[in-house]
Amino acid sequence: MLWSSLLIIGLFVTDYIRSLPSVGVAGLFLTGIGYSLNCKCIAQRARWPYVLSFGLIYVLHAATGLWHTSLSDAALRQDLVLQLPFLLLPVAFLLLPDWLALHKHFLWLVLIGSCLIAAVISTTNYLKNYDYINQIYLESKVMPTHPDHIRFSLLITIAALSGTVMFFSEAISKRLRVLTSVGVLLLFLFQHLLAVRSGLVTLYAAGAIWLVWQGWQLKQWKAMLLSLVLAGTLFGACMLVFPTLQNKIINTQADTEKINSVEAANNYSVTGRVYSYRAAWAIIHQHPLAGVSKIKLADTMAEQYKYMFPEIGSEHYLLPHNQFIFNLAAYGIVGLVVFLVGFYYPIWESLGTGNILQVLMYAIITISFLVEYTLESQVGVLIGLFFILLAGAPVAAKSPGAALAHLASPGPAISGH
Repeated sequence: MLWSSLLIIGLFVTDYIRSLPSVGVAGLFLTGIGYSLNCKCIAQRARWPYVLSFGLIYVLHAATGLWHTSLSDAALRQDLVLQLPFLLLPVAFLLLPDWLALHKHFLWLVLIGSCLIAAVISTTNYLKNYDYINQIYLESKVMPTHPDHIRFSLLITIAALSGTVMFFSEAISKRLRVLTSVGVLLLFLFQHLLAVRSGLVTLYAAGAIWLVWQGWQLKQWKAMLLSLVLAGTLFGACMLVFPTLQNKIINTQADTEKINSVEAANNYSVTGRVYSYRAAWAIIHQHPLAGVSKIKLADTMAEQYKYMFPEIGSEHYLLPHNQFIFNLAAYGIVGLVVFLVGFYYPIWESLGTGNILQVLMYAIITISFLVEYTLESQVGVLIGLFFILLAGAPVAAKSPGAALAHLASPGPAISGH
């Protein structure tokens, strides 16, 4: 709980204490090693394919990097350090025993609380600079946040959905359910005030998956309909009240109308993304099987921009803002297949066991992949990996206290010789 809490809190303070999330990762890893050595066992041996499959992603980065360059290349060493959680966290979750439900709930509440504190700070800054921040939303910018607005919006969605699942599963006390529902409501509202497109899409798409699951799997049609009505009502209210959301919609409309203008990529984010996809597809066409490697992707993209779109200034060159296209350009078809197997293999377990929370984590991260190269930053790697592993971690059947009480109680009489 300590190391996981440090990891979660560290996501929000990387601008000030960059190493804190890494301390949490290292602590979890060493705790897993210590537990395994102490009990002389691998606690989750039966689940090893679902946990260690993530390690294929680290192997992909290492193998392709060493194929195109060597460890003397600073860029390769930096990437291998950045992607290290794909090696350390799966091993930690493989070696650690089943989690207590109480501990997992506590960590989700830590995430919700951290999001609320960060949201209050950002909202306070927004109110102090009300006119200026409203104006920059018309210029494809958003209010300052910690972490950056893309990653922050993902964390808000993850917090809101995890809180919703805990509330409706009645897995926590009545008082905590009330506090959690208030926290989820505030985060839902703030997501609309922040008005990050990817954050809103993940919120509603994952929310729709949860609603369908509530109705179809659990037959809780009343809860599904009430949640749908409440979400629709709140969205309508946000549209009327929040200038940031209004201006983001205006900016998005203007942005999409300029997609056919190459020069507009210098000033509009959606248009800029479209041209990054076109440049990346040219690279994919030239190197379909093995790509150009992540190490050389930026330089190769710059060459394509100069050749295909000279109207776009070099300061506006973008890497493909899509994790799948990014991987296809960097690693080719072979690398993309390795990535898909490594990252998505565990979802079969969650679908088989009905683990809706892990399914929602996958949905949120996958949607982010469509508009960002999420896994190419420190915060993005941890968001894309840790919460999926946490949601999928098995829960102990009984707490230690309950187990001791059971052992202390008189058992049935034993008959026979």
